[in-house]
Amino acid sequence: VYGDSVILNLDQETDSRLVALDAATGKIRWEAKRDEKTSWNTPAIIKHGDSIQIIVNGSNKVRSYDLNTGKTVWEVSGMTTNAIPSPLTLGGFAYVASGYRGAMALAVPLDSKGDLGDGTGKVAWKYNKGTPYVPSPLLLNGRLYMTKGNTQLLTVLDAKSGKPILEDERLPKATSFYASPAAANGHVYLVDRNGTTVVLKDGDKPLVVSVNSLNDPIDASPVFSGKTLFLRSEKYLYAIAGSN
Repeated sequence: VYGDSVILNLDQETDSRLVALDAATGKIRWEAKRDEKTSWNTPAIIKHGDSIQIIVNGSNKVRSYDLNTGKTVWEVSGMTTNAIPSPLTLGGFAYVASGYRGAMALAVPLDSKGDLGDGTGKVAWKYNKGTPYVPSPLLLNGRLYMTKGNTQLLTVLDAKSGKPILEDERLPKATSFYASPAAANGHVYLVDRNGTTVVLKDGDKPLVVSVNSLNDPIDASPVFSGKTLFLRSEKYLYAIAGSN
């Protein structure tokens, strides 16, 4: 939901489209046909300059649409098939990644226009290793955190340059990840599919400071509210809070 619009990304095996609805009436404002197969990413909506962009990941192309008209603002190819991670935006750039049967992450200037091809020479940077299959990356203090495919390997990139700070760093006691990483109080929380939470201190040299295991399968992303961490497993909802 953005303003008085509801945006639906309907990527499926046939008849994929992006739809804008009037939030009050449910009436369709516009539809944009998409030459994409099934995907699961949530669009990112960002105001940049005089326009509002809807940025959608996709196996064929990453695309930006104008919120008011549904027309394509810019598009770039090069992502892997089965694009699941959701786009992120910060500081005039869109950050997009996918990691199924391949690897690609890129940073696109939001003032881009038209078809950027595969992005060579037209995007801020491209990186083709260690990108996530299901989780969305995390942007924190100019660093992009992401886990590699279906593994316990962590990569951290400088968001401005795309250069690696960490590459394929093995996270202790972790397996693979579906949950997206979350951040609180200068730390990064990564929860694997077995319910193990690896906590890193954010910085130019991110360090593991804690590993905690619930032995309860978790695929949902962690959420913070105040000083409480909420984790949803297959059977339980956990609320974990400090004593202070």
